[in-house]
Amino acid sequence: MTEDEQPIAYTALAPGVEVCAASGHRVGTVDRVVADVDQDIFRGLVVTGRRGWRFVAREHIGRMTTARVVLVIDGRAFEELPEPTPAQLEGDRETIYAATEVGRAGEGFVVIARCARGGLFETLWVPGASLRAIRLGRYRIMRCPVHDRVEVVHVVDPATLTPQERAAAASHPAGRIP
Repeated sequence: MTEDEQPIAYTALAPGVEVCAASGHRVGTVDRVVADVDQDIFRGLVVTGRRGWRFVAREHIGRMTTARVVLVIDGRAFEELPEPTPAQLEGDRETIYAATEVGRAGEGFVVIARCARGGLFETLWVPGASLRAIRLGRYRIMRCPVHDRVEVVHVVDPATLTPQERAAAASHPAGRIP
């Protein structure tokens, strides 16, 4: 581990971080973290590898740092891991965050949120951290930039939105502080 690598918790792990086998060779990158948000239980990672997605259960993870995730299994064992379930890929209550478009607000946690009045906007949604919102499990109480008032908001799966709705959300980009 280099001097600039710091051990981190799963809640601080960013999508796109490299994943290495126990031998140290790269096997993929973090696509998303899977956890039970309500119970604060880390389940594992969905990793994009050479042969597609693999679900890496927490018992196969040795350490997580700001620069990489090191597994306790070799590259061959990684390739034999199962593909993630649809629930782990589709962002149900188990998936706490997933990779976003490169360059969005410089972060990997940009999501589209909907307020109680239906307004759509982009926001940083960092699991376990929020300086501008009150966290309530899968919901937050925060200022909605569409209506310029405090609202209850929740994350919306972009795949369920029309192009016009995604454009409306993008017209209210995320700030730099969650």
